[in-house]
Amino acid sequence: MSPSWANKTANSYAPRPTPDAHAHPHDGAAQAFAHEKLDAYRLACEMAALANALAAPIPRGHRNIADHLTRSASITVLLLAEGANRRGAASKRQRFVESRGECAEVAAAGDLIIAMNIGSRQQAEKLKGLASRVSAMLTGLIVRLQ
Repeated sequence: MSPSWANKTANSYAPRPTPDAHAHPHDGAAQAFAHEKLDAYRLACEMAALANALAAPIPRGHRNIADHLTRSASITVLLLAEGANRRGAASKRQRFVESRGECAEVAAAGDLIIAMNIGSRQQAEKLKGLASRVSAMLTGLIVRLQ
């Protein structure tokens, strides 16, 4: 006699996509982490992708700005994820504050790209807009934890 679960098909246990799975970096995958549920995280990933694309063609004499841009964008994403998965409110808040600081550095790098004319002004403006939106979302998360 086989157990009742043995009669189920393999497809009946497949994870169901979230309503907004199309906008998520792991399309259709089950969300295993708290940060994957945050719009701020998805937007920060978009910002990091744009930062990487904008940094790639920056000329050799200004690679320090490109490196700082990609590092700050990456750290914004990583600290946001770390904060979302922390247990205590104070620990969560601290990581979100740090993430917001890194996000400000992304915007400042965008300003340098424009001021020094070392990259696409249009992409730098878009980057600054994304950084502003991520920063505002982080501020909301920080306020909610106070």
